[in-house]
Amino acid sequence: MDTIKQILLDEIATLNREGQRDNLPRFSFSFLKTHPGLWAIMYLCYALCVALIFSTDMLGWPAFWFATVFVLVMSFLMLMDINPKYRFEDIDTLDLRVCYNGEWYYVQPVSQQALDKIIDNPGTPDRVRSGIDRLMKQKGEVDFYDVYYLTWGHKQASTV
Repeated sequence: MDTIKQILLDEIATLNREGQRDNLPRFSFSFLKTHPGLWAIMYLCYALCVALIFSTDMLGWPAFWFATVFVLVMSFLMLMDINPKYRFEDIDTLDLRVCYNGEWYYVQPVSQQALDKIIDNPGTPDRVRSGIDRLMKQKGEVDFYDVYYLTWGHKQASTV
């Protein structure tokens, strides 16, 4: 079981490295490309706010500068993109990290090389081997949760 965990850890490390998943913010136009309407509405609201600021005696330059700085900061933040790291500990864990990472382990397939290592490993139980073969025939791929459930899920189900 430790060997299967190590194979999955190596696979996750490869995915993190290849996908530049390091939890660091990067400058990206992906949000602007996918949600151009939000940008247009934000700047339309800014223009209406500026019109309101200068049409009222109570508001003035301080309110204008505050609104301008706020819109610029929000524009900059929307251009930042963060690729969260995949972690083995997140598999089958439902907490706030799911809101940030999503349930990646349901949709991210395990590479064929890693599956071959798991199947060829002499310590791999027969139920895991047969489960991987069955899933490959049914779905055409095996994701991280599938391997996790085949390996450790039976223990959890029997203790409940």
